Amino acid sequence: MTARLGGIRASFVLSLLLLVNILNFVDRLLPSVLVESIRRDLHLKDTQIGLIGGLAFAIIYSFASVGIARIADRWSPRLVIALSLGVWSFATAISGLAQNFTQLFLARSSVAAGEAGSTPAAHAFIARAYPDDRRSLMMALFSLGVPIGAMLGLTMGGWINDAFNWRAAFFVVGLPGLIVAALIRFVVPEPPPRSLDVDGPERFWATFRALFAKRTFRQMVYACSLFGVGSYALNIFAAAFLMRTHHLTAARAGASFGFAFGVGGFLGTVLGGALSDWLGRRDVRWRQGVPAVGVLLSAPASFVAFTTSSLTLSVVCLMLTYVFGLAYYAPTFACLQSLVPDRVRATAAGILLFFLTLVGASLGPWLVGFVSDLLAPTYGALSLRHAMSFLPITMVWSALHFYLAARALPKDLVS
Repeated sequence: MTARLGGIRASFVLSLLLLVNILNFVDRLLPSVLVESIRRDLHLKDTQIGLIGGLAFAIIYSFASVGIARIADRWSPRLVIALSLGVWSFATAISGLAQNFTQLFLARSSVAAGEAGSTPAAHAFIARAYPDDRRSLMMALFSLGVPIGAMLGLTMGGWINDAFNWRAAFFVVGLPGLIVAALIRFVVPEPPPRSLDVDGPERFWATFRALFAKRTFRQMVYACSLFGVGSYALNIFAAAFLMRTHHLTAARAGASFGFAFGVGGFLGTVLGGALSDWLGRRDVRWRQGVPAVGVLLSAPASFVAFTTSSLTLSVVCLMLTYVFGLAYYAPTFACLQSLVPDRVRATAAGILLFFLTLVGASLGPWLVGFVSDLLAPTYGALSLRHAMSFLPITMVWSALHFYLAARALPKDLVS
């Protein structure tokens, strides 16, 4: 059994990991609120925006997350997190220097390379520090960096864009991460040592085959990938949707979308983790049942958000989309940690993130951008609204696979 961090020390470490995750999503979501300014300044199309926000991120992130996760399992999760944060913060800052599509594509690819190392290493850190019956809630607290970072990035980015320009937003948001990276390197202690399990595979392909031998994991991959198609497209284009459909400024769109993502994501992340732990103690199938119910409910909420003519109702439904949708994240990655031995925790998280990002982040934003450009001659500025109205289909499909994962989970936990 691995020794656990306790008391104030564990809370301190979790707080700093949360700060890293906040910066992760501040930098990741910042371009969403700058889309219209970047598009006009660099003369880009929606398809190119989708490539920058999707493919540039997805290809690099998905492959790098697996490789860096292996390093985190064999080396030091703490150092991996610190180096990753330093790389993506610097890359975010220099994104403000881009003069064309290619330069911005390369800069955002560098952000992805840095961010790829953070989440798997942090998941492994948390899994070593907390027992199974508290892990979903602790993972949820760490995952609050998603809505908090999104809210800060969107709100600050919109305000800086309107007050100065989109280039200044990249500089202001990117540079503070370099300071936090040094803090992580010199202040955060190493995690508890790995348990001495000897029954789990350590080589990458052995780990890969062992994971896919579990039906639960296969269904998790399908579910997360499908949900990622809709959620990544929403993250990239929601602010632009509010600007074009409801005629908001960048600051107002950032504040509105930031409120929806921040409040909705906060509630969904905490409730998803807490409900999964609580219900999972009674029936382990709820560890994936909670994501199934949440993702299913996110579909009608998102459809109303895209189709209503009311700005208020649209923002409220966007918030509900995140309340229900992000209930999947903490239970799923916490459940994954219960399916693998201690020596491959970061690797397992990296493999699941590989599929979530490769399929979701590359396909979703590109597909919405492509359909929007295709419909633009007919619908003009409303083409983006029509393109996004198809996204709930992927959410319903994803919920089915979370349900199938829940059914398979008891047998896989025993094995």
